Amino acid sequence: MLSRRALVAVLQSLLGAELLVARGRGNPGARQPIDLPSEWPLALQITDNTKVGLGCDSLEAMWLASAVNEMFHLHEAASEEGLLTDATFGSWVECIEAAWRSGVAAITFTTSGTTGTPKRCAHSAEALLTEASFLAELFGDRRRVISLVPAHHAYGFLFAALLPDMLRVEHLDATRFSAAELAQSLAPGDLVVTFPDRWRWLERSLPVWPRDVEGVVSTAPCPPALITSLCERGLSAMTEVYGSSETMGVAVRRWPHTTYQLMSHWRFAEPIREDAPDIVDRSGRNVPLPDRIRLQDGHRFHLAGRNDGAVQVGGVNVFPDRIAASLRDRQGVREASVRLMRPEEGARLKAFVVPELGADLTVLRRELDAWIDAALPAAERPTAITFGPQLPKSMMGKLAEW
Repeated sequence: MLSRRALVAVLQSLLGAELLVARGRGNPGARQPIDLPSEWPLALQITDNTKVGLGCDSLEAMWLASAVNEMFHLHEAASEEGLLTDATFGSWVECIEAAWRSGVAAITFTTSGTTGTPKRCAHSAEALLTEASFLAELFGDRRRVISLVPAHHAYGFLFAALLPDMLRVEHLDATRFSAAELAQSLAPGDLVVTFPDRWRWLERSLPVWPRDVEGVVSTAPCPPALITSLCERGLSAMTEVYGSSETMGVAVRRWPHTTYQLMSHWRFAEPIREDAPDIVDRSGRNVPLPDRIRLQDGHRFHLAGRNDGAVQVGGVNVFPDRIAASLRDRQGVREASVRLMRPEEGARLKAFVVPELGADLTVLRRELDAWIDAALPAAERPTAITFGPQLPKSMMGKLAEW
């Protein structure tokens, strides 16, 4: 399914992320991964850090092995036990390649799961390669792919692993680059891949772009003003990819076009329901879209809002209603609402809290701030809290912005 180069990038991204989880991400007292080179050697030991290794104990090694087994379906080839008998980075790469040779042909991606249970989405090799072929035609003139997204997530897997393989071009992992390092690395023919918040950082950090550098953005609609500014600073083109972990890529639009066009291997299921559209791929697989649409013709459409209430913060789906429900469970809170900030306000969540009668607002704010920092992942944390006697409502009685 992947070249050795691409598989190494995906597996390193997966293990790095899972090791943080295994050791208590965000816990100041947790044992942190040791310093590692940007590209892990195949001889890297999973369970030994005396020379070069991750230094995992038995439980951490089992956690990492389970993540690899889940993503690459090693159980289908009965080869998952080999991960613990020969625990080196290179042996795990070889174990995955052996499973592919035996006929395993699926990948499972796991959504962030920041609110609730993470969702696991399995995709066949055929479907993944079909989308990569479409992208290779779309970006056939690009000479290098520079990614600022994790390679083990669905978006990163396509652009950091499959697409460079299809185009037979170099891939540069810039997830840890500073703005200065990225600027020094850019060259004509590059394709830079990241999500809206990261593009906002690049727009503020890079005043001038080299000629013939294109961009790709996904995970959420990118503000038109941001794309305009990037192009004014020299970015030669921006392509937005619409999709989800359940569907992978579905449609694209190239700035300044405002409508998305379905990728060639998708069509809308008939009858087309704009409030709950389904799409069908060439194999006949039927998948619901997470968003409402406004149809322009049989293949082009505008997005009209998500059906599940999710919004994007830092490239992560978060659910303001669920966070508001958690706030309402806190002592001293009678009612609460959470929403995404408007562009002029920032790029995070904000909350409106109606305190219980007689509550000390100074104490309540301090307690809520402490709970938010301790209990919520960064993307879910309201960074501004407004207190008031009742939730703001419009003349129609609907919840209003504040």
